[in-house]
Amino acid sequence: MLNPTNQTELTHADAVEISKTWILLLISGLISVIVGIVILRVNWTKDDLALVVAILFILRGLFRAIVRPIDGSGRGWNVFVGALEVAVGIAFLVWSGPTLLVLAIFIGAWVVVTGIFDFVGGVANRHNTSLWWLFAIFGVIEVILGIILLNNPEGTLALIVLLVGIWSIVVGILQIVVSFEVKHLPKMIK
Repeated sequence: MLNPTNQTELTHADAVEISKTWILLLISGLISVIVGIVILRVNWTKDDLALVVAILFILRGLFRAIVRPIDGSGRGWNVFVGALEVAVGIAFLVWSGPTLLVLAIFIGAWVVVTGIFDFVGGVANRHNTSLWWLFAIFGVIEVILGIILLNNPEGTLALIVLLVGIWSIVVGILQIVVSFEVKHLPKMIK
């Protein structure tokens, strides 16, 4: 959603265009929360978990690629990050029987990458949204969690399921909250 660029001023016309996609951000957040809850409630096999994680990454990637960045810049950054998310999801689908090690590496690497994007995007857009600091904080947390996953890929599937479920819920809640700010963006920028 956020785009780490040097642009600091958002025009009213940009705000109107950006606000048109608020519902996509809301839907993406709701899907993330629902998938996170399902992940935490079900006793998963590795293959089942890989399928659900694949669907989550593909849907989040598609929504991210469609939503315009808050800073009013082009969609290039969002399309790039969205394409990476879709690629990770496809990797889970194509490699239907991933081992715990591969699953942990995919998840850990993606959490690190997402954390870096969220941190940089939050800091770069601190003039455009009042919730920039949430993205920066969640970015740091995501990087730390991703490094923990990468350093211990032999960890239990239960730990990975727990982290993915919590991560999905937290990111989904953040997207839901930000979607309403995006909806009212034209009112905030005159």
